[in-house]
Amino acid sequence: MHIQEHIDAHWTPHREWEGLSYGQLAVIFLIFLIHERDHRLSALEPWVAEHLPTLLAVTGWPIRVQDATDDRLGRLLYILGEDPDQATTMQQGLGRHLIRVYDLPTEIARMDTTSFSVHHAPDEEAQGLRAAALLRFGYRKDKRPDLLQFKQALTTLDPGGVPLLSTTVPGNCADDPLYIPAWLDLVALLGHANFLFVADSKASALETRATIAHGGGRSLSPLPMTGDVPAWLREQVTNQPESMMETITLPPTLSDPDTPRTVGKGFVILRTMRGLTAEGVEVVWKERWMVVQSTAYAERQRTAFDARVRKVNAQIERMQPKADERAGDVEARIMKVLDDKGMRDYFTVSVRETPITRRKKAGRGRPSADTPVIETTTYLVHVTITRNEPAIAADRTMLGWRVYVTNATAEEVSLTRAMGIYREEWTVERPMHELKRGAVPVLPLFLQYDERIRGIMVLFLIALQVLTLLEWQARRTLAEEASTAICFFTLDYRNFDTLLALIKCDFRVSVRNAAQAQHEVGGDLATYTPMIRSTQRSCNLLTAISIPPNYFTKYGLLYAGTMMRCVPKKSRPN
Repeated sequence: MHIQEHIDAHWTPHREWEGLSYGQLAVIFLIFLIHERDHRLSALEPWVAEHLPTLLAVTGWPIRVQDATDDRLGRLLYILGEDPDQATTMQQGLGRHLIRVYDLPTEIARMDTTSFSVHHAPDEEAQGLRAAALLRFGYRKDKRPDLLQFKQALTTLDPGGVPLLSTTVPGNCADDPLYIPAWLDLVALLGHANFLFVADSKASALETRATIAHGGGRSLSPLPMTGDVPAWLREQVTNQPESMMETITLPPTLSDPDTPRTVGKGFVILRTMRGLTAEGVEVVWKERWMVVQSTAYAERQRTAFDARVRKVNAQIERMQPKADERAGDVEARIMKVLDDKGMRDYFTVSVRETPITRRKKAGRGRPSADTPVIETTTYLVHVTITRNEPAIAADRTMLGWRVYVTNATAEEVSLTRAMGIYREEWTVERPMHELKRGAVPVLPLFLQYDERIRGIMVLFLIALQVLTLLEWQARRTLAEEASTAICFFTLDYRNFDTLLALIKCDFRVSVRNAAQAQHEVGGDLATYTPMIRSTQRSCNLLTAISIPPNYFTKYGLLYAGTMMRCVPKKSRPN
């Protein structure tokens, strides 16, 4: 990957810096990060001391334990995060190198954002003085507005989900303005705009689509159900004959390889759009608005919709008139519940009241002819609730429908292919998961300075590249050989192994330097042979990721422990 070379090409240590270069120290930290799933700065030094013979043998660098102190590592992170533009330039250079070396496809790119919360006490002075402070209060899906956070944007390439670009922004930053800079950076990385940029509904802002169209690019994203979109969608679905809709059929899954999947139906409307780019240039372009209903999504929405209607119906039926409450008050109370639930159109509420007048003589004792009479009137309130079945049925038919927009032609991206592409959004979400709770977790994060946070996120991007490239290489090798020999761990519904799970199971072993091993066995290396647990499966794994099985002996390293030889399955010892 030439990580060291790309980092050293952009950052040069000052003249008083001794020992490993920035690039070499970054590589050592990345090894520690992936190996230990730990990014504490203070933990690197003892880890290097423990694995120093192995690191010296593999890298050939003059590594000292003093090179891995938390002060030096903190300085490295500060340098990497001091200038975001310089970090982006480094990522672009490294990305071009990875595309060339690993022959990565560049037809489809994706972008998504996520947030990372910290439990730091808010620095009110920094919040007030620095408008661009990273740690900010902002919207979160986990309902924790009391935690400071920062956001991370990630751009990946299909089909391997290899991340190329990463941007760290303040926690109160909106997602919409991030897509245009990400697309421009990716165009600069690839050297062309001939790729499909896939993102969620926040990327469907008119300015974003106009900028991509003006730059000669193509995009695919769903429209948010806001503004005029719901009314336009209802009109199109209502007026479109069923016979004119196209059935969307996707290839079969690995669990059922013989049955193609019918996932929904839809149709396409060609529209002429007009908008302004980020630079204020007016653009006119053609767009295909794909109106699609997902069968599974519609069924889930219908189930939830019916449950909400039943719940609200039962709630308003239990609302009995209170004492001395008039019809208008009862009706207002019921309508407030319907408005809060968004179901005013689904129920007809009729409230009427019947007056009941009672006459009573005033005073005590037996009344006389002259005793005044007091009349009191009470009201008996009757509430009738009727479901508006036509309105319920009309809205029920609209469930599951969405609008996707693209400026790609039908020959480039058909309706069926567009839905297949968008359904692969897990390729960008999975690296996000690895950063959240996966192979290289960011949290908990103890760094305080913005520059260090940006710097460590640059290294987290490279760590993700290492893992995804290894898995991409393994998957591509197995696909070429039409083999699933090393598969043993199922990942959700995809029924395919993750390289990380395989590595965790097969290579949790200790490595010793050859000289150290020779001392342990009394000078007889013949009895200290390279051995790998899980035998042929491990050999298949090494071959799949283009590492020869004798890689470790090449560097004078031997596996230590009670493990079996790397031999064919039929020849395993009992």
